[in-house]
Amino acid sequence: MTLLSERFRVNRKNVWALTVFVILCFYMVGPVNVYLAESLKKSYYMLVVPLLVGAVLYFRRLQDGLEFKFLVGYLVWLWFTRVLNGSPALDKDFQLLFDLTLMLPFFALGLALNSTERRRFLDWLCAVVGGFYFLVGVFCLIAFLQHRMYINPITEQNIGLGSEANFNRINIFDIHANITGCWYLMALFLMIYEFFACRNKLWRIPILLSAAVDYLVIAVSYSRGDQMSAAVAFGLLVVLFLKRLKRPKGGLRIFLLLVGFAVTFLFSYRLFGMSADGLNYLSNTMTHQKSTSAELSTTAETESAAATVLRMERPSNVSATALAEIESEDMPKWEKTDPREWNGSLNLYTSNRLVIWKGALDVLKDEPDILLRGRLSENIMDAANLKYPFSVEVPHMHNSILQILFLTGIPGVLLALGMIGLLIFHCVRLFITESPEVSMAEKTMVFPVIATWAHFLTEAALFTTCDVRTLLYFLLCGMALGFCREAGV
Repeated sequence: MTLLSERFRVNRKNVWALTVFVILCFYMVGPVNVYLAESLKKSYYMLVVPLLVGAVLYFRRLQDGLEFKFLVGYLVWLWFTRVLNGSPALDKDFQLLFDLTLMLPFFALGLALNSTERRRFLDWLCAVVGGFYFLVGVFCLIAFLQHRMYINPITEQNIGLGSEANFNRINIFDIHANITGCWYLMALFLMIYEFFACRNKLWRIPILLSAAVDYLVIAVSYSRGDQMSAAVAFGLLVVLFLKRLKRPKGGLRIFLLLVGFAVTFLFSYRLFGMSADGLNYLSNTMTHQKSTSAELSTTAETESAAATVLRMERPSNVSATALAEIESEDMPKWEKTDPREWNGSLNLYTSNRLVIWKGALDVLKDEPDILLRGRLSENIMDAANLKYPFSVEVPHMHNSILQILFLTGIPGVLLALGMIGLLIFHCVRLFITESPEVSMAEKTMVFPVIATWAHFLTEAALFTTCDVRTLLYFLLCGMALGFCREAGV
């Protein structure tokens, strides 16, 4: 009976891992055919997800540590806030709540697998994620170099070259470049891990090629949050190499590590801009164009730019008084020039995020009840859009913490930050440990846990939406925490 029980337990984990893998692939490949993805989501998806989440809660219960308890508590509080907002809120936000429950099985998987199983799962994950985004990235980079926009024959969506305001950026499945840039950021982190985990040196060649494509896509996405996240990871990687040096020691050693991180971070971040300039120069040379902005067809420009660019003009529902208030000295102006290069305006460099955040804080002053019960996900930006001259196309707070606050109130923020704080604490200990049993690959698994926050502080995703970014983040957080517990940190 003991042997049968043990065998059944292992098979159960395999089914769990396979289900998580298939769901992640579903989210990852879904944009290729959104119609098929939507059909599957309304049928098999609605059956598989509750079975998976229910099985994880039944078999694992709350034995996976305080981090898992915080995550369960956050989801319970999120459901409760929908009740506080009235029955329509529970109905309108049901699909969001349903999708967000996937955070539980994705996060807990890394804690349930043993060391061998975790490494094998990550090998398969790196192969599939790296391969898929490599193929898509190569196609989009070629289209970018050609100054061409292709049409997906299945969905009739644009792919290849995108246009935003007065410059071009890469377009992947007609999804905003800041989002797709994070896809490639996660893929880059996985390639870094797999490079050190792979023992076959020949296999490191395709890993490096895939990482190079990920890097270039991030560069021409012009997503500063993703570029900063990657620069943080590169800085941490240099620190790992410097730590191998036996000398110097003491305070001088710490100073060397800090300088190494700072120099690498600044150089890496600047290198993204240089790489993008190089690709634009190569593109202009290939297409015999003098300008970096390619002329898109009228139809393609209308379909793409209208869907991705925030309108800068004042909406009709904003009064002249409100416009004067936002243009006053006590609030950053909604600026319209090219945000890619620093020109002395922090608001401009953050693509008017200071305006959005200031508007959010002012709304909290007028509606303090949000601090307890939050509000409907679809109404989060309503008050800010009416009070200040945002476009109605500003979809969210462009900050994950603010988005959590407006969705779940202060209790939700405390639960979410409690979980993330514990994760970062353990990952820092894993990163700095001198134990020879902790490999270089395992230490690089802390990169997505820590570095990705440069993205999440400028985009609203974590704990509030369910897409490739959030699923990969919680999956890799669980894997990193699993390595932490094995190392005893």
